[in-house]
Amino acid sequence: MKRIAIIGAGISGLTVANQLKHHATIQIFEKSRGVSGRMSTRYADPFQFDHGAQDFTVRDPDFKDFLAPYIESGLLQEWQPKRVLLEQGKPALDRSWSDSHYVPVPGMNALCIKLAEDLDLTLNTEIINIEQKSGAWFLETKANNSIGPFDWVITSIPALQTIKLLPASFTSHSAIKDVVMLGCHSVMLAMEDPFPWSWQAAIVKNSPIAWMAVNSSKPGRRAKQNTLVVQTDNQWAEAHIETDPTEIQSIVIKELTALLSYDFSKPTYITTHRWRYADTPQSAGADYHLDHTLKLGACGDWFIKGRIEAAFLSGHRLAQKIKSTG
Repeated sequence: MKRIAIIGAGISGLTVANQLKHHATIQIFEKSRGVSGRMSTRYADPFQFDHGAQDFTVRDPDFKDFLAPYIESGLLQEWQPKRVLLEQGKPALDRSWSDSHYVPVPGMNALCIKLAEDLDLTLNTEIINIEQKSGAWFLETKANNSIGPFDWVITSIPALQTIKLLPASFTSHSAIKDVVMLGCHSVMLAMEDPFPWSWQAAIVKNSPIAWMAVNSSKPGRRAKQNTLVVQTDNQWAEAHIETDPTEIQSIVIKELTALLSYDFSKPTYITTHRWRYADTPQSAGADYHLDHTLKLGACGDWFIKGRIEAAFLSGHRLAQKIKSTG
């Protein structure tokens, strides 16, 4: 049986692992302490925040089929917030969704946690290099350990990280080298008093802020909390990607106060997370990239579009190709 190493335990990597686990011996490596990638949930007892991806739509038939049992079981539930468009000095405008948006319960990471069950998963392990010896691949960890041999190595990490890790003979392909990804800052805060506005999600124009959501309004979240996730504009984030988190918080709080005429000066809890790779304004224009000679592969949402559905489809289609070609 072939041995396959998968680097990255977001939804695309976990999709590949689940679809190939009966066709090969799979081992997944993740540098973080948990699975989910940008579908992560931050827990700061007693609060929780979906500080990455906020929700997702379901349009592709393969994605619908994949999610059907999780919707039936209640692991995925529809989120129907009142959504508005905000701009400083102007009244809020209704921007209700016309299609269904789903969230895992009780947090965005719940789906990936479910997908990771019964998989061979190694956390807190950053892979910094791969090397081919006698026709097999070996992985070098940040702790200077060598792991292998593997017949295949598949990455499900952001484009720039893939370029740094895999050989140029693979990553020089236009489906990888031309990708553009932008960052984002997520500010998470909790307030003692209930929020005075009637909406649960907002798009923001002409502001460092691009999006905010009352996290506690989502299905299955912890009750009696007043939690807000605020995400910055991607272009603004790129210009402030190395800015100290406390300064980011100050800027965001000032902007929130002006937008909402609400005193955010004394939050019960506040923290900031920087997503270095959060959106993909220029995708790869392909579903994935495979090299059967090198026995290397790469997948991720950045191949198609920066969405959860795209992450699934990239991993799903890569796995199907490997199964069909051996």
